[in-house]
Amino acid sequence: MKHRKKRVIKYMMVSLWMMGISVALGACAPSGASETSTEQTKEYPRLVVVNAGSYGDTEGFALVEEEINKITRKKLGVEVDFKIIGDDYNNTVELMLTGGEHVDILCASNTLFMKMYINRQLCDLEDLLEKYGQDIIDAVGMDYIDCCRIGGVLYGLPNNRDYAAGWDSYALRKDILDKYDIRVEDIRSIEDLEKIFDMILEKEPGMVPLACSGSMFSNFALADGINSFPAGGHTNYGQDEEVVNIFETKEYRQQLRRVRKWYLKGYLGQNILESATGATGMIRNGTAFAMAVKNKPGIKMQETLKCGRELEIVQFGETAISYNSMAAYPWMITKNTVSEELSMKLLNLLYKDADIMNLLSYGIEGTDYVKTKDGFITLPEGKDSNPYYGNAWRLPNQFITYVWEGNPPDLWEEMRRWNENALKSCEIGFNFNIFPVSKQYLELEEIYNTYKPILESGMVNPEQGLSRMLSEMKEHGLDEVIAEKKKQFEIWKNSQK
Repeated sequence: MKHRKKRVIKYMMVSLWMMGISVALGACAPSGASETSTEQTKEYPRLVVVNAGSYGDTEGFALVEEEINKITRKKLGVEVDFKIIGDDYNNTVELMLTGGEHVDILCASNTLFMKMYINRQLCDLEDLLEKYGQDIIDAVGMDYIDCCRIGGVLYGLPNNRDYAAGWDSYALRKDILDKYDIRVEDIRSIEDLEKIFDMILEKEPGMVPLACSGSMFSNFALADGINSFPAGGHTNYGQDEEVVNIFETKEYRQQLRRVRKWYLKGYLGQNILESATGATGMIRNGTAFAMAVKNKPGIKMQETLKCGRELEIVQFGETAISYNSMAAYPWMITKNTVSEELSMKLLNLLYKDADIMNLLSYGIEGTDYVKTKDGFITLPEGKDSNPYYGNAWRLPNQFITYVWEGNPPDLWEEMRRWNENALKSCEIGFNFNIFPVSKQYLELEEIYNTYKPILESGMVNPEQGLSRMLSEMKEHGLDEVIAEKKKQFEIWKNSQK
């Protein structure tokens, strides 16, 4: 009950914050253009778009929102109210939907996607896409769109982004590498990296070799990245067709032992669960040397800008789409919408309109970024950060946005090739419908989330911790959930022949 009160209070704070944006829109609206004045006094249908992330301060985003509305008023005859939620996103969205609040479009993790499906909160997009979504089909392609089906019904739309990941990758501070004359090309294995961690402990007192604020499995390919609870998965980067219990594989146990060794050697520091800034903040404030990442084209510049320090990237695993990652962060239309048709028309515009995507990705030209002579964008003089940068991967189509200086000019084509050339999971296109075992699944998810921060950060003996977690999970239906996933996967696989 106490936890629910906290969530309600947090939700109220988000709502009050958004009311502040609405007030700011009126205060900050540009003057002078009669056409703009007429637009703002005219009544337009209002669509609510909910997304996660950090988009600068309230006043700054209000200006971005107004610029977007100038486009949507003209092209669709609608206004858009963006609700950006930076903290406790899933719980806040669940409260909004169950409370009947107006939400037309939202982006969510696959976990929330499945919960919304179970609660019958999603619209079937099949006919809507055919009538109003041709630009979405052109931008993404039906092969990827079909990956967001549950039980054959289309409930979500994939965003254009890096579906593949360079697994077992790490971002390293270049200033420290340069200080000790270490070339990134010479770091060819995890053992080479561990030698540098040892050196950091010896020569950089007070610096944590590898930032950790919870699980160290975010860049571990076997962890099923599409669900917060891996109920069964495929080994060998998703290529082995047998559905197995992830927690009983030798790969999972080996990773636990590796992280336990790192913890005991002091690589991860002593305040793993107490960090208020996360790994990025620890790099930024100089208290950490490295952090785990998933490699992709543009990751070096992305993390450099986020951390405020130049970074280098090393990758030790394969590049692979090791699960159905196209459905990891789908865009959806909810049953709380005021108009399914207008919502799909807006989604179609978001996938097509480069001006809207650039506004959401980088802010306002001249204020948040400037164009360079050679076609890139960069920070305006006197600014040291862009408050929007790093969130574009959640948006419908970052492939039509500008390229930030320091990246290759063909970054988005490079990312398409990255996806195409990666190892492919046998599970691409399959979504586990947890409805038949939803009670067990949600209980298991809670158990996993209890053990995950301490077990997967090396804070406890891996054999003892894993044994206790597995025992508790089996008592709450782990075998039944995995058996259900196996059954569904076999039916789906046979339907693809």
